[in-house]
Amino acid sequence: MVIHSLRTKILIIVLLFMALVGVAFIFYSIVTTGVYKQMRLENIEKSLDFETEKVNKIIAELERGAVFYTIGGLLYYEGLTQESGQKYAEEGLRGLPNAVGGGFWFEPYSYKSNQLRAGLYVFKNAQTGEVIFNPSFDINNIDYLSMDWYHEMISSIKEPYQVVWLSPYKDSNPASSLMTTAGAGIFSNGKLIGVTTVDWEINEVIKQLIEIKPTENSLVLLCIPKKDYVIASDHENSFVGDSIKNIPWDINADFFKYNGINYMQFGRYMMNGWLITVQIPEEEIFADIERQNRIFLVIIELAIVAMLCFEYMLISKFINMPLKKLINDVAQVALGNLDMQININSKDELGQLAKTFNRMTGELKKSIEENAYDREEKKRISTELTIARDIQTNMLPSVFPAFPGRNEFDIYATMIPAREVGGDLYDFFLLDKDNLVIGIGDVSGKGIPASLFMVNAKTLISNSASAKSPKVTLEFVNNKLCENNEACIFVTVFMGIYNIPTGRLTFVNAGHNPPLIKKKNGSFEYVRTKPNFVLAIFKDAEFTEEEMLLEEGDTIYLYTDGVTEAMNQDKKLFGEERLLDTLNKCASSSPKDILSAVKHGVENFADGAEQADDITMLALTINRDQRLDDNKLTIEANLENLEKVLSFINAELEKCKYPDILVNQIDLAVEEIFSNISRYAYGDGVGDVTIFISARERAVIRFEDSGKPFNPLEQDAPNLQKDIIDRDVGGLGIVLVKKTMDSVKYSRLDNKNVLTIIKYYLN
Repeated sequence: MVIHSLRTKILIIVLLFMALVGVAFIFYSIVTTGVYKQMRLENIEKSLDFETEKVNKIIAELERGAVFYTIGGLLYYEGLTQESGQKYAEEGLRGLPNAVGGGFWFEPYSYKSNQLRAGLYVFKNAQTGEVIFNPSFDINNIDYLSMDWYHEMISSIKEPYQVVWLSPYKDSNPASSLMTTAGAGIFSNGKLIGVTTVDWEINEVIKQLIEIKPTENSLVLLCIPKKDYVIASDHENSFVGDSIKNIPWDINADFFKYNGINYMQFGRYMMNGWLITVQIPEEEIFADIERQNRIFLVIIELAIVAMLCFEYMLISKFINMPLKKLINDVAQVALGNLDMQININSKDELGQLAKTFNRMTGELKKSIEENAYDREEKKRISTELTIARDIQTNMLPSVFPAFPGRNEFDIYATMIPAREVGGDLYDFFLLDKDNLVIGIGDVSGKGIPASLFMVNAKTLISNSASAKSPKVTLEFVNNKLCENNEACIFVTVFMGIYNIPTGRLTFVNAGHNPPLIKKKNGSFEYVRTKPNFVLAIFKDAEFTEEEMLLEEGDTIYLYTDGVTEAMNQDKKLFGEERLLDTLNKCASSSPKDILSAVKHGVENFADGAEQADDITMLALTINRDQRLDDNKLTIEANLENLEKVLSFINAELEKCKYPDILVNQIDLAVEEIFSNISRYAYGDGVGDVTIFISARERAVIRFEDSGKPFNPLEQDAPNLQKDIIDRDVGGLGIVLVKKTMDSVKYSRLDNKNVLTIIKYYLN
């Protein structure tokens, strides 16, 4: 059958197109189903990670408490009074919100040669949470030396600061819930003289973990593999204290079959050796996805049928009928003198339309159409480029002040594209309350390809900056940009992460222009950074990370080569020296005024010459509010000055009402660090140490000395298993500092040793 109707031809084309769309949607459904399944598994993993991390935080808290009690036990052993020991134990328990009791217990006759048992124990009132020391609870009359828990702990502890966990147990009180205990050893002169205990009521934690059920028929198991001990399980034949061997599946298998059902198993180990596993029927994991996929396919099929019917009606009404009317109208025009012939022999409506227009002038028609097309095409391109420029501009931070609630720093940035769209990029954002990311980049080339590459690079950097390491971030982004980069486009990037409490700027310069830095009351100068590869050329390239210290009044200025390579009418470059002179003329201005001054300087230099490259700039100024310099002490590194240093530190801590326990921990860390600097920093010579402190919701203390380079964090920990006579002197102090402080960081900056410690305190 010969098809003559234009309407029929169009319907056949639409039908073929719809079939292709249907195939594409089926393929898309298959692909997205796989993606959704992977996302489902990742969500289960993340949920398990989240619950495990919550328990790990409690475990870490109790382990710190057990180690904390070792100090009190040693002090009690060395002569601390009963009243002081009691206060120490009570204060320690108040600092452990998840503990229900704690204390220290001595080995036979170790406390006193004529006293078999000795120790202290405090506990919390179950109703009020008040910490109680009950004099009637006399350790001297409790035969703890014969109890299983004591023997288990004594036999397990091998070295100082080692934390041991006991198997869960029911307390002697019949109404009590399931408990477990963390303990550590009390050592004197390398000898174990006693143990500490911190008791933890774990019923609520077990309840929360057992309730991790991604699907209705999921199974949950909480156990201690090393002790072959089941803590909790919703399996019908498993009970508290049961052997793991009674569980009818392998706890280490990723897949297993139970009661004829295929299961997937997800597990996480906790810091104290506990294992939480979740067993989920495989068909339940993906049931929702399969159901949604079937519904999606049915909807697509129905939509295709409905669209075909709708297309048929539209073609009949809006194409076929208007064409017939047009043929009749144009037939009247054909009676004129237009004799240009169009040889189209088709039998459809277009053939009839061609015969009607055979007498019209083809070249005139073509010229008119081409001119109209050119105008519309230029208008369309101009409109699309304008929209693209707006989209690109909106991707970059453009609202200032950028962080109205933060006065620790002032930041400003701007980009002026050379064309409708540009290849430069800048970005800044807070990773968290303490870390600010800044970055600037320049994509090779210009126009739309560069702008598309810029969008990809900027998005990758923003999305992967959570590692808090420019090196890790840029190595990941580089590998991603190398994928399918057949055009060999590359991008130079300068990226830094500024830690607000410490003032440390950690950065990587990936082939970008060197930044400029102005120290307080100084002038701008170039920062000559270590060379690195540009991004998107060499896969698996490694980048070198550097650091600098930004202090109150410092300003760092980032820019792209559109600034230094701007040309005037004589083809001369603006250059690095002219940029340096321009910056130093406005060195004390705000970031916004600095960028404005450079922009005007470039424009005046260009003197009307066309802008050849994108101009992008970013400036960051450190304000006084967050700096430590308000409270600093410079003093000779001499042990005789230790009391002055501690008085200076404690005066600041007292203003913020820090509790005694935190003050004592900070004092111990300060004493250890200042003593090390006094003894070793300057050898046989003398020198100063400058100490900075800021004490608000966290205590940030920085030590700076000009002594020989020395990073105490890289030193090997002492071997505490050796006899004290054979052991090397030193090393315990820095272990204590690491244990008691929340953060300890070292840098060698400006020929100085810079050691920063942080202790958090939330009112």
